[in-house]
Amino acid sequence: MELVQAEPVSPSSGPADPADHAHRAAPAAPATYRYWPADLHRPQVVLRSGRHRVTCVLDERTADGTLVLSAPEPDRLSGIRPGARLALLFRGDGRRPGGGAPVPLFSRDHTVDHRTGRIEVRPPAARDDAHTHALAEPITARLDSPTLFARPQRVTIGRLGPYGGEFTADDPGRVLAPGMSVTLDLWLPWLGGRRIAARLTSCRQSGDEARFSFRTATRRSVRDCAVVLAGTVPEFGFPALRAAGVRPSRVNRYLSIRTVANEATYRQALDVRLAGNRHFGRLADVGDSSEVGDRLDRHAVGIVCRLGDKPVGTGRIVVNAGDRDLSEIEAQTEGLPPHIWQGGFVEVSRLAIHPDYRGSGVVLALFREIARLAFNLGCRYLVLDAIDKLVPQYERLGGRTLPISKTHPYTKETVRVMAIDIGEQLGRLGRDWPRWQYVFGPVVGHYLRTSSPHTLTALVQGLRRVPFRVKRVTSSLL
Repeated sequence: MELVQAEPVSPSSGPADPADHAHRAAPAAPATYRYWPADLHRPQVVLRSGRHRVTCVLDERTADGTLVLSAPEPDRLSGIRPGARLALLFRGDGRRPGGGAPVPLFSRDHTVDHRTGRIEVRPPAARDDAHTHALAEPITARLDSPTLFARPQRVTIGRLGPYGGEFTADDPGRVLAPGMSVTLDLWLPWLGGRRIAARLTSCRQSGDEARFSFRTATRRSVRDCAVVLAGTVPEFGFPALRAAGVRPSRVNRYLSIRTVANEATYRQALDVRLAGNRHFGRLADVGDSSEVGDRLDRHAVGIVCRLGDKPVGTGRIVVNAGDRDLSEIEAQTEGLPPHIWQGGFVEVSRLAIHPDYRGSGVVLALFREIARLAFNLGCRYLVLDAIDKLVPQYERLGGRTLPISKTHPYTKETVRVMAIDIGEQLGRLGRDWPRWQYVFGPVVGHYLRTSSPHTLTALVQGLRRVPFRVKRVTSSLL
């Protein structure tokens, strides 16, 4: 590669001349350079064909991803037959993260020039897009490789799947090449930092920007990619998470709660409400989720459970402040017992889970938030309705069936009306105590750390304060 610069002015051998002195004192014209088309990284690459092994040097990576290699011992290229399966491995890759030998890049498309000792290896075409998902918001990541020296790259991941993906990089020096082992360090607000170990498999370059496909290299990286997809791609739910070998319970820690405080969050709550009911064959004729809203939404504290950027569950508690017109159960039944009104209650309704996220911790996150709201509102009872198959689950949380029933708001089926006495459950130890402690213990512990305990203590009377003290101590340890 040629370096071109302006010729320096040679000194005069004759006598000094004022005009010549002025000519020499003038500033020289700036040098002109031709930039190097490559970054002078020439790593060694090991090629294997059967038992035959050749060590080459990477001379160039072309715009279409072809690797141009040169062999210090050209005679050894004679063992590579046309069309033979060739395994390519960069020498600097060493052992893959987590142990074990690295997986090479395989190709049958290669051309050998025995006269010059050069071989061109064309990596296989990128995987079909059906194996990856387009990200609505591309993820920025930091790429590094053991093959490169002090050359971290900022890349943008546009497509991702559990087993691979695609990113773009500003790589004018063409230091990245198919076959390299790389690490992708990314960070998401709801997830935190993750490191993906991968191997580059193909490349297409246009100008200074290059588009690379990669394949995840470790089992942990497969799980991390699946968790990222579960929180960002709408169609990647718990079934797809299980197919990637990840238990949905692993993502419970990434569930978060949002209070419905604006139109966008309210629309998310209605979307999940509609999707959750359609799973049970309800609301099949409803075309838009805005149709499932009702007048009590404006008097309720609505909540949305989110996994990453996606709403996956919703519910509400209607705050009636003693107004019987704000109780759906009171309006549709012969009336709630007087002690419920005297003690004060909130009405839990419109609980719904997105069908792609059932069977994990979404309902648990919703009930913990409902309990937190009830503690802060200072009410004694939680009142809710339940279909028959859900009654045993609510009974294990302390629910008691009331002698009244109502019809489901979206169907003709009859549902039971239940009430949870918060004071009774705080001061009671029974066979369901471990389950109760698991569900509500973190909420009690958080409330006691951040607020005065007098609100909860006032709900517990007499001898029930002894079990309540046990629950307080246990909750503080969670």
